[in-house]
Amino acid sequence: MHLLQFVVVQLFIFVCTGALLSSATGYYGISPFQGVPHYGSIFSYNPQSSAFQFYGNFSFEIDDNTTDLYYFEAGPVAVTNYSSATIYMPLQCGTSFQRLLLLAFDMQKKIYRQSRWILNDGVFHFLHYDPRRQRMFGLRDISTFTLIIEEYNMTTLDVVGVYTKQDGEKYAFPYAWCSAFDYDENWLVQVRTRYEGGGVNAYFIKMDLNLVGKKKDIVTEFYLLPNVGNLCTMTYDMKTKLVLATWQHGSIDQDLVMLYMNPYTSKFQNETLLLKTGSGSVVESVKAVFNEEVRQVLFMIHQENENQNEAGNWMVLVQFDTMKVIEKKKVSTIPEFDMWEFFIV
Repeated sequence: MHLLQFVVVQLFIFVCTGALLSSATGYYGISPFQGVPHYGSIFSYNPQSSAFQFYGNFSFEIDDNTTDLYYFEAGPVAVTNYSSATIYMPLQCGTSFQRLLLLAFDMQKKIYRQSRWILNDGVFHFLHYDPRRQRMFGLRDISTFTLIIEEYNMTTLDVVGVYTKQDGEKYAFPYAWCSAFDYDENWLVQVRTRYEGGGVNAYFIKMDLNLVGKKKDIVTEFYLLPNVGNLCTMTYDMKTKLVLATWQHGSIDQDLVMLYMNPYTSKFQNETLLLKTGSGSVVESVKAVFNEEVRQVLFMIHQENENQNEAGNWMVLVQFDTMKVIEKKKVSTIPEFDMWEFFIV
């Protein structure tokens, strides 16, 4: 009897340990890259030590492998289930020399594959994985003015369907990966921007993906958000149906703040300071990664300053449900940190 109890207890410990290991999550970053042959690198990130550690490389080919003038960076990352995660990312260029493709990277086996198609212009503005319908879709632009939302085969990375095409002048332009996708209700929300009247205006746009195949125009709501300008990030939570957004007031008060946004009404509330922006400093980029298990958002922020000694990178860890800042500290200087892309597995 004691032996049986011992075996049962050992089995219970083994199962619990396995469950904890399978649910463990980690942060990762993808650095920008340049050179021939073309390859990129993924690094794991430890928030406690602020250390980046090399995790794996991937390589890819384009139709012009004779020059190193292409400066590649990863676009928005889509992640499949965390237990056997594969990440999907666009590889796009930050210079006038343009190429665009998709790449899939298996985080366990460290094997990768690229799309058979390579485009000569454009960038991705979001890439979403839908766990309910087992699909992946993204928004990319063509010469800035035409926006295309399309679905991709998750094995071949081929385009398998076009959801809609939009005129950027009509529906404004995507900014900083700001989007929220609800796979239960199958809708998509963005806050886009448009330069008009001597300034930048923000627009709320909502699209009903249930209309795909039924209507060419799937936009159900589109209107101006007064006195917003643009958001820096949007982190959507399926549990509370809220967006945790980051924003700056404008050219005078450039402190970075957090707000909750209701994606059904576009209303903002609970403005809270995230990071002070000192005199002469400019926030160049803000990236947000949501750890749903512990309900925390990791912000990676890059500031520039006229005084290079005051420029720097910041890591800020925030509790989603309370906006409480758990930890805030500077990260060691890393070249082109504003062009890094981050994700969680």
